[in-house]
Formats: sequence, C-alpha cells, structure tokens
Amino acid sequence: MSASQKQDQESIKNASQDNVLTDEDLCRIKDFQIGELPKNSTYVHPFRATFTDERNNNPVKRMWDAIDAHNSVVIIVYNRSTDSLVFVRQFRPAVHAMMSKEAQNASSIANIDFTKQNPKSAITYEFCAGIIDKKHLSNKEHARVELLEECGYSVDINSIESVAKYRSGVGIAGALQELFYVEVTHEMKTNTGGGNLSELEFIAIHEVHVDELYQFLFDETKAKEASLMFGVMWFLHQKGRLP
Repeated sequence: MSASQKQDQESIKNASQDNVLTDEDLCRIKDFQIGELPKNSTYVHPFRATFTDERNNNPVKRMWDAIDAHNSVVIIVYNRSTDSLVFVRQFRPAVHAMMSKEAQNASSIANIDFTKQNPKSAITYEFCAGIIDKKHLSNKEHARVELLEECGYSVDINSIESVAKYRSGVGIAGALQELFYVEVTHEMKTNTGGGNLSELEFIAIHEVHVDELYQFLFDETKAKEASLMFGVMWFLHQKGRLP
C-alpha cells in the first residue's frame, strides 16, 4: 500500500468514526441503585412456570422462574473501506451490577456498595443489535433500522444476509435471536450513528481490524457476549481470515 493509499484509508477510518467517544464520555454514571422490577416494565416480564415432569415414569412437580423478553436481531458489520468489523460500545447496567457483585464477593446484589466499583468496566463491546418491537417490520428490516440508528450506515436491504437463528439466555429467557451479516463502505455512511436518542441510547462506534480480531476475541479485559464471539468466529472462518 502506498503512502497516499494509507492516508486515504486513515481519512476514511476517521470519517467513519465521527462519533468517537471516550470511556469518560460513555460512563458519567452517578447514584447507581437497584430496586424491584415494576410490573409494567417495557422490556422484561418475570414469570414462574410450573409443570409435571414425568421422567422415568415417576411424575415430579417442578417450577422454573424466567422472563418474557423480546426477540432480537444482531448484525455483523464488515467495513470494506477499512478491512474491519464495526462494533458498538455502551454502558450496560446489568453488567455493572454483576461485575460489582463478583468484585465484592457479595451474596446478593442487595449487598453491593456501588460506590466502590468503577462503572467503566461495564462498557461492553457488541455487534449492532436491537429488539424486535415493530410488528410491521421483518427481522431483516429491523436489522436495517438498527444499522442506520447505531452505526450510521444506510444499506440496501437485499445486501443483508441471514447467518443463523438461535435461542439466547436459555436458562432464563429463551428468546429468539437472528444473526445477520452485511458489508458497508465509507460511502454508505449517512450519519454519525450513536443510537436512538428518544430511547436515551448513548453508543460509540468501535472498529477492529480483521488482523486483530482473533486477539480481540479472547481479550478478557473487554466485556463482550457470546453472540459476538460466535459471530466473529463465523466471519473469520467463512471469509478465510483465521490466523
């Protein structure tokens, strides 16, 4: 690659990350508290299932606590202009609560002193994603909307490829998640992304070069979820880019 090509690529990379935010920007969290979940929660509804398990012809009464949660879409975004995967970063309250519990060896979240835990550790690395909450849109259309809102890319819906469908949180939720793949370029960037302001989303875009993905995948200092690890491995295998 020539010096001019490198300069062009760097300018593309910078231009595609106009909403670059520091950890300080993402995580100005104060007065973090926990409480009881209200019954009118928009996103999750706890319930208890009771059933008879007739294993070995010996019926046993059982129960299981779970939550009714939305199905969702996740998108692997490959930026051809920078040979990178595009991720989003944001503060996740649930991750903060669990990390704090682990760090303080607390018996329950009610016993956590949140003033002792730096919330920056709960800034996660994720694929662009969103819940399925619009009945008039298909899963692929939901993916297209999320890609525009979170990452700022406007793409042809036919360029979005379905990779897999699977169940998430099978022990407590069992919601359906569909994983998609799409390729973008700098020219497809129509806004800075950052999420839906009406939903108080505050998201930073973060690109990882393909050559650094495998190392990134196993860097335990960067909080990430299983669907991201599966998606990155799918990409590296499918595109012949495994190290």
